[in-house]
Amino acid sequence: MKLSYLIGLISLSVAPSITFANDIFSATEADSGMPGQFYAGFSLLKSDAECNYEGVACDSTGYKIATGYKFNDNFAVEGGYYDLFTNDGTNATTGEKSTVNGSGLALSTIGTYSIDGKSSLSGKVGFMAWDAEANKAGVPVVGMSGTDILLGVGAGYRLNDHWQLRGEYEQIGGDLEAKVYSLGTTLSTL
Repeated sequence: MKLSYLIGLISLSVAPSITFANDIFSATEADSGMPGQFYAGFSLLKSDAECNYEGVACDSTGYKIATGYKFNDNFAVEGGYYDLFTNDGTNATTGEKSTVNGSGLALSTIGTYSIDGKSSLSGKVGFMAWDAEANKAGVPVVGMSGTDILLGVGAGYRLNDHWQLRGEYEQIGGDLEAKVYSLGTTLSTL
Protein backbone atom coordinates (compact mmCIF):
# COMPACT_ATOMS: atom_id res chain seq x y z
CA MET A 1 0.00 0.00 0.00
CA LYS A 2 2.74 2.47 0.96
CA LEU A 3 4.70 1.60 -2.19
CA SER A 4 1.73 2.30 -4.49
CA TYR A 5 1.08 5.54 -2.61
CA LEU A 6 4.76 6.52 -3.01
CA ILE A 7 4.78 5.73 -6.73
CA GLY A 8 1.64 7.81 -7.27
CA LEU A 9 3.00 10.71 -5.23
CA ILE A 10 6.33 10.68 -7.07
CA SER A 11 4.60 10.47 -10.46
CA LEU A 12 2.51 13.50 -9.65
CA SER A 13 5.52 15.49 -8.47
CA VAL A 14 7.93 14.56 -11.26
CA ALA A 15 5.61 14.64 -14.31
CA PRO A 16 5.07 18.43 -14.22
CA SER A 17 8.83 18.93 -13.80
CA ILE A 18 9.57 16.81 -16.85
CA THR A 19 6.98 18.65 -18.96
CA PHE A 20 8.25 22.02 -17.73
CA ALA A 21 11.86 21.02 -18.45
CA ASN A 22 10.96 19.92 -21.98
CA ASP A 23 9.28 23.29 -22.63
CA ILE A 24 12.22 25.29 -21.29
CA PHE A 25 15.04 23.30 -22.83
CA SER A 26 13.54 22.13 -26.12
CA ALA A 27 15.14 24.95 -28.11
CA THR A 28 18.56 24.16 -26.65
CA GLU A 29 18.30 20.49 -27.54
CA ALA A 30 17.07 21.26 -31.06
CA ASP A 31 19.88 23.73 -31.65
CA SER A 32 22.60 21.35 -30.48
CA GLY A 33 21.14 18.35 -32.32
CA MET A 34 22.01 16.24 -29.25
CA PRO A 35 19.25 14.38 -27.44
CA GLY A 36 19.32 13.64 -23.71
CA GLN A 37 21.44 10.91 -22.19
CA PHE A 38 20.82 7.99 -19.88
CA TYR A 39 23.39 7.44 -17.15
CA ALA A 40 24.18 5.05 -14.34
CA GLY A 41 26.33 5.56 -11.28
CA PHE A 42 27.85 3.86 -8.27
CA SER A 43 28.98 5.63 -5.10
CA LEU A 44 30.39 4.67 -1.74
CA LEU A 45 28.68 6.48 1.10
CA LYS A 46 28.94 7.31 4.78
CA SER A 47 25.64 7.81 6.61
CA ASP A 48 24.96 9.51 9.90
CA ALA A 49 21.39 8.73 10.98
CA GLU A 50 19.77 9.83 14.24
CA CYS A 51 18.77 6.42 15.58
CA ASN A 52 20.15 3.54 17.64
CA TYR A 53 19.02 0.27 19.13
CA GLU A 54 20.48 -0.93 22.45
CA GLY A 55 23.56 1.19 21.92
CA VAL A 56 24.07 0.23 18.24
CA ALA A 57 24.13 3.46 16.21
CA CYS A 58 22.69 3.81 12.71
CA ASP A 59 25.97 5.17 11.35
CA SER A 60 28.05 3.23 8.88
CA THR A 61 29.42 3.02 5.39
CA GLY A 62 27.35 1.74 2.50
CA TYR A 63 26.76 2.32 -1.18
CA LYS A 64 24.26 3.70 -3.64
CA ILE A 65 23.40 2.67 -7.17
CA ALA A 66 21.63 5.25 -9.33
CA THR A 67 20.34 5.64 -12.84
CA GLY A 68 18.89 8.67 -14.52
CA TYR A 69 18.14 10.63 -17.62
CA LYS A 70 19.80 13.97 -18.44
CA PHE A 71 17.49 16.10 -20.55
CA ASN A 72 20.47 18.38 -21.14
CA ASP A 73 23.56 19.54 -19.23
CA ASN A 74 21.39 21.38 -16.69
CA PHE A 75 18.48 19.10 -15.79
CA ALA A 76 18.12 15.40 -14.93
CA VAL A 77 15.76 12.97 -13.22
CA GLU A 78 17.42 10.23 -11.15
CA GLY A 79 16.34 7.14 -9.23
CA GLY A 80 18.50 5.06 -6.95
CA TYR A 81 18.92 2.40 -4.28
CA TYR A 82 20.74 3.41 -1.07
CA ASP A 83 22.30 0.92 1.36
CA LEU A 84 22.18 3.47 4.18
CA PHE A 85 23.53 1.58 7.17
CA THR A 86 24.40 -1.85 8.54
CA ASN A 87 25.94 -1.87 11.98
CA ASP A 88 26.17 -4.31 14.88
CA GLY A 89 27.29 -4.47 18.48
CA THR A 90 27.18 -6.65 21.57
CA ASN A 91 25.27 -5.81 24.73
CA ALA A 92 27.84 -5.61 27.57
CA THR A 93 25.37 -7.00 30.13
CA THR A 94 23.66 -9.84 28.26
CA GLY A 95 26.25 -10.60 25.57
CA GLU A 96 23.54 -10.65 22.89
CA LYS A 97 24.40 -9.30 19.45
CA SER A 98 22.21 -6.51 18.05
CA THR A 99 22.15 -5.31 14.44
CA VAL A 100 20.57 -2.31 12.67
CA ASN A 101 19.97 -2.18 8.91
CA GLY A 102 18.56 0.58 6.71
CA SER A 103 18.02 1.06 3.00
CA GLY A 104 15.97 3.26 0.70
CA LEU A 105 14.71 3.93 -2.82
CA ALA A 106 14.90 7.52 -4.03
CA LEU A 107 13.58 9.57 -6.93
CA SER A 108 14.95 13.07 -7.48
CA THR A 109 15.24 15.94 -9.90
CA ILE A 110 18.73 17.38 -10.29
CA GLY A 111 19.76 20.83 -11.50
CA THR A 112 23.38 21.24 -12.60
CA TYR A 113 25.50 24.33 -13.29
CA SER A 114 28.69 23.88 -15.33
CA ILE A 115 31.60 25.97 -14.05
CA ASP A 116 34.19 25.47 -16.79
CA GLY A 117 32.98 22.63 -19.03
CA LYS A 118 34.60 19.97 -16.82
CA SER A 119 33.61 20.98 -13.27
CA SER A 120 30.00 21.37 -12.15
CA LEU A 121 27.83 22.05 -9.11
CA SER A 122 24.42 20.44 -8.59
CA GLY A 123 21.34 20.58 -6.39
CA LYS A 124 18.90 17.72 -5.78
CA VAL A 125 15.27 17.61 -4.59
CA GLY A 126 13.30 14.40 -4.25
CA PHE A 127 11.76 11.71 -2.06
CA MET A 128 13.10 8.57 -0.40
CA ALA A 129 11.07 5.53 0.65
CA TRP A 130 13.12 3.78 3.34
CA ASP A 131 13.05 0.75 5.62
CA ALA A 132 14.99 0.27 8.85
CA GLU A 133 15.15 -2.81 11.05
CA ALA A 134 16.78 -3.85 14.32
CA ASN A 135 17.64 -7.46 15.11
CA LYS A 136 18.50 -8.95 18.49
CA ALA A 137 20.33 -12.29 18.42
CA GLY A 138 19.32 -12.65 14.75
CA VAL A 139 15.59 -12.12 15.38
CA PRO A 140 13.88 -8.97 13.98
CA VAL A 141 12.51 -6.98 16.93
CA VAL A 142 11.87 -3.44 15.66
CA GLY A 143 11.05 -2.25 12.15
CA MET A 144 10.20 1.14 10.71
CA SER A 145 9.51 2.49 7.25
CA GLY A 146 8.52 5.79 5.76
CA THR A 147 8.79 8.28 2.94
CA ASP A 148 10.78 11.45 3.51
CA ILE A 149 12.12 14.47 1.64
CA LEU A 150 15.60 14.13 0.10
CA LEU A 151 17.67 17.28 -0.48
CA GLY A 152 21.25 17.39 -1.68
CA VAL A 153 24.14 19.34 -3.14
CA GLY A 154 27.07 18.00 -5.09
CA ALA A 155 30.05 18.63 -7.28
CA GLY A 156 31.21 16.76 -10.35
CA TYR A 157 34.28 16.55 -12.55
CA ARG A 158 33.96 15.26 -16.12
CA LEU A 159 36.83 12.91 -17.02
CA ASN A 160 35.67 12.56 -20.65
CA ASP A 161 32.39 12.54 -22.61
CA HIS A 162 31.11 9.48 -20.75
CA TRP A 163 32.73 9.29 -17.27
CA GLN A 164 32.28 11.72 -14.41
CA LEU A 165 33.45 11.75 -10.78
CA ARG A 166 30.73 12.92 -8.39
CA GLY A 167 30.65 13.82 -4.71
CA GLU A 168 27.42 14.61 -2.86
CA TYR A 169 25.99 15.60 0.49
CA GLU A 170 22.35 14.57 0.96
CA GLN A 171 19.92 15.17 3.81
CA ILE A 172 16.96 12.88 4.45
CA GLY A 173 14.42 14.72 6.58
CA GLY A 174 11.23 13.56 8.25
CA ASP A 175 10.75 10.36 10.22
CA LEU A 176 14.31 9.30 9.38
CA GLU A 177 16.81 12.09 9.97
CA ALA A 178 20.03 11.20 8.17
CA LYS A 179 23.03 12.86 6.56
CA VAL A 180 24.64 10.99 3.66
CA TYR A 181 28.08 11.77 2.22
CA SER A 182 29.03 9.97 -1.01
CA LEU A 183 31.78 9.78 -3.59
CA GLY A 184 31.48 7.87 -6.84
CA THR A 185 31.35 7.84 -10.60
CA THR A 186 28.74 7.97 -13.36
CA LEU A 187 28.78 6.59 -16.89
CA SER A 188 26.69 8.34 -19.56
CA THR A 189 25.43 6.92 -22.86
CA LEU A 190 26.62 8.21 -26.22
